[in-house]
Amino acid sequence: MKTISIKELHAATGKWVRAAKRETITVTDRGERIAELRPIAASTASPKFPKRDWSKMPSSDLDSTDLISADRDGR
Repeated sequence: MKTISIKELHAATGKWVRAAKRETITVTDRGERIAELRPIAASTASPKFPKRDWSKMPSSDLDSTDLISADRDGR
């Protein structure tokens, strides 16, 4: 487990957050432990995009750009 100060976290936040994918990082304030950055358990991570059943989606012969333009013209 790695320990860093708030100052180190502030100076390189992205670096430490990416490092937390691999190990738990403890953040200290004047030597006192105040927070932890730790990896998310694989079982709790959700997929970026859910699978969709396209056969259940409504179909249309209309062009979406025409629909959007008509909607914007009404404003």
